[in-house]
Amino acid sequence: MTERSESTERLFQQLDALVADIIDQFASQGHGTAVVIETLQDVLAKRRYAYERDPDPAEEDVNEPANDWPGADNRRTTTKE
Repeated sequence: MTERSESTERLFQQLDALVADIIDQFASQGHGTAVVIETLQDVLAKRRYAYERDPDPAEEDVNEPANDWPGADNRRTTTKE
């Protein structure tokens, strides 16, 4: 075996153990094992799609509007009469 295939096999074994723990955890909470597996497949598909669209979203600058508009720091006060 090459070093890469050994590394891939080790990764597979580690992930397999974690996935088995996840399935056991949610199945013991009353979710059916088949439902847990199906939901896990959906989650992984969603993550794969997101990764294909943007492999590293942290690299991008986010241009969000700042809270520096004139009334941002003024707290609205209400008085009861």
